[in-house]
This record gives sequence, C-alpha cells and structure tokens, in this order.
Amino acid sequence: MKLFADENVPRAIVTRLRDHGHDILYASEVQPGTADADWLARAEAEGRLILTSDKDFGELIFRDHLTGHGVILLRLGSLTLPERLARLDQAWPTVEAHPAGKFVVITPTKVRIRDLEIETTAEKGDGDN
Repeated sequence: MKLFADENVPRAIVTRLRDHGHDILYASEVQPGTADADWLARAEAEGRLILTSDKDFGELIFRDHLTGHGVILLRLGSLTLPERLARLDQAWPTVEAHPAGKFVVITPTKVRIRDLEIETTAEKGDGDN
C-alpha cells in the first residue's frame, strides 16, 4: 500500500508499516513544514493514502472540497506508543479492506469508515449534460 505519513505520525509507526512492506513517503524525512494542502495534492497525484494524527486533512477534504485518495486518521492520543502499535496491528486488516476513497478513523476501541464524497464536474453543474 502506498502511504503518505504526516509529520505528526511517530517514526515507530512508519517503521512498523514499512516493515510490513508498505511504501511510505514520510514528511519528516522529505520536507518538514510543508503545507498540508501541498501534501494532499502530492499524495493524490501519487495514489497515496494519507496517514495522520490530526484533523487538518479531513478539513481540507470535507470543508474545503479538495480531493484526496484516502485518509487514515489515528486518534490514539491516550495510548502509549507500544499500545498504539498494537492497536494499529489490530486495526490494519480493516484499513486494507477499505483502502482508497475512504476516510478511516482508528480510535482505541473502533475503526470508523466514511466515503470521501468527491464531486465531479457534472455533479457541480459545470458539465455539458
């Protein structure tokens, strides 16, 4: 799976996912401080799901109507790093079953999945139909 990991994702999570064969572009290794909208555009162009621990990418997609290949939001703040890794291992099969076009939220007890509602030009009324 191709992923973009935001700077707020702990390196241990990136390492764990890489160890499981995932192709991860990690913001902290490439261009720290780059704007989220720029990362969103790059992830979309490269077919990468965004892995993040903050709500900024969700706001860009749902509020600002920017497009995204998919987002995985880790809401695991109360867990220790070993607990986060264990929870990620437990939830990851669900993520892999719903990879693209979804907004996935992983919490300590649940995995919630929502479709990314991306309007096409025709749906906006700008098409020739």
